[in-house]
Amino acid sequence: MAQRKPPTTSSASRKTSASSATRKTPAAKAGGTRPTAKKNPGKSIVNQKQTPWALIATVVVVVVFAAAIIVYAVTKSSHKANATSYLNELSDAKAIPGVTFKQEASRNHISSGTVNYDSSPPVGGNHSGYWADCTGTVYPNAIANENAVHMLEHGAVWITYKPGLAKSEVDALSKMVNGVDRMAMSPYPGLKTNISLQAWGYQLFVDKSSDPRIQQFIDALRYNPKTTPEYGADCSQPTFKQHPSTFGNPLFAPATG
Repeated sequence: MAQRKPPTTSSASRKTSASSATRKTPAAKAGGTRPTAKKNPGKSIVNQKQTPWALIATVVVVVVFAAAIIVYAVTKSSHKANATSYLNELSDAKAIPGVTFKQEASRNHISSGTVNYDSSPPVGGNHSGYWADCTGTVYPNAIANENAVHMLEHGAVWITYKPGLAKSEVDALSKMVNGVDRMAMSPYPGLKTNISLQAWGYQLFVDKSSDPRIQQFIDALRYNPKTTPEYGADCSQPTFKQHPSTFGNPLFAPATG
């Protein structure tokens, strides 16, 4: 029997095989390896840092709290510094011709009776705990000293005028007072001049509503922290405004009836 020869490979076939064996992929040609496919193609491989909201909130709270403490300390220090400043004459008021100053250190509340004041109208001293409304109130009749002095303690300027003063003068004064906070006005029996102005410790007597010193007095002393014993106290007293006291008859609580 004739022996079968092993299959031979043609020259063309050998070249094809060699070419296939030596052919490189694009990655191989670039000198690297084929990149590994992403497991989560929809997500970024870069981790994003989260904003520390809790830390920011804590810092904000601490800063606000610290600011509140500073404001309180400054305010308290300021009030302490001005606690007795009303006992010293204000230079701006002293510069106004005719203005007088008295150190009114006594300012206790009384619950009955009347007070003998050292000036007329009074500019300070002990008084009723129930103050006269001083929110720009024009009283048609005289009110009790003891209620008026308390509103001076709260920083009001009290304009008084002689009963029977010409209506044009009264109207001119009313325009300065009506609706202006820390202002009040009323007639005053026995006034030695046509008009007088009172603030805590200060007084000015004039004859005409057109006197420029009136506005100067108001500008210098109305609710001035350096001259107001109870700076920050309210001037509103609606019950007194509706039912005011009468001259010589102070009220110590809202009137009844």
